[in-house]
Amino acid sequence: MTTSPVESTHRAERVTIMAVQSAIKARGELQVFLHRCRERAGVSQEDVAKQLHLSPRGYWNLEQGRIRNPSAAVLDELARLLELSPDERWRLYMLTVRHDPPPLHGATLDEQSTWADLLSMQACPAVIIDQTWRVVSANDAYQDIFHAAAPDRHSRANLLRQVLLAPQLRDTLLGDWDEAWATPLLSDLRTACEVYPEAEWPKALVRNVALDPRVHRLWTQLSTRPLIRPVPARPFRHPVWGPRVTVVETVPRYLAGYKILSFVPADRRR
Repeated sequence: MTTSPVESTHRAERVTIMAVQSAIKARGELQVFLHRCRERAGVSQEDVAKQLHLSPRGYWNLEQGRIRNPSAAVLDELARLLELSPDERWRLYMLTVRHDPPPLHGATLDEQSTWADLLSMQACPAVIIDQTWRVVSANDAYQDIFHAAAPDRHSRANLLRQVLLAPQLRDTLLGDWDEAWATPLLSDLRTACEVYPEAEWPKALVRNVALDPRVHRLWTQLSTRPLIRPVPARPFRHPVWGPRVTVVETVPRYLAGYKILSFVPADRRR
C-alpha cells in the first residue's frame, strides 16, 4: 500500500509532536530529580553553580533541561557534588544527554584512535569536535568541502568560528545561512557564555562576532527571540551532498567531552 503525501506529512507531524512531548517530559523529570538531590545534599542552586564554575543562570538552564549536550565533565562534577549513586548518575545522563554515562575515568582522544577510523568509514562529511567546537579530527569528505571553502587555517580550526565567520562558506555553501545556520549556532554560543562565564574561548568568539556586521546583527537579535529549536534539515549547496543536509550529533559513550557531527543528505535516497 502506497502512503499518500498527506498521510506522510501527518505521520511526520505526529512524530515531531511525540518528540517534543518526550523532551518536555524529560525536562520536568530532570528538574524534579535535581531539586530532590540538592535538598538531600543541603545545597542551593547558587551553591552548585559556584562549585561547577557556572553562572547562576547557566546552572538554572542546566537544571531546566535547556542546555543541549552538557559536557561529561560538568555532569560528573555535578554527580560528585550531589553524591549521586551509580544508578542516579546513570539517570542524570539519561535525562540530560540521553545516553549511558562514560566510565568515571573517561578515555582521551589520544587513547581512542579508532574514532578517527570511524570517521574515515563515513561516506558523508563528518568531524569530531570538543566542547569548545575545536576540530579534533575530520574525514576526507569534510576536509574536501569545508577546508577548501575556508582556506584560513585559524578559521577552520574551530567549526563554530568557521561557519559563522568564513565568507566563502556562508555565501556559497550554506544556504539560508542567517536562519538555518547562524542563528542556531549563535544561540549555542550564547548558552556557552552563560555556562562557562570564566572561559576565554566563547568571549574571544563573541569579540570576533562583534567585528562582523552581518553576524553581529543576528547576535543582537537573539535576546528578542524565543528559544531556538534545532533545525532538522538545512540548505547545503553541494553537487554531491546537497541540496539539504541534516546535522546529526553523536556523543560517543567512551569519548567524554567530544562529539561527532555528521552532515547527512536529507532530501536524497542514497
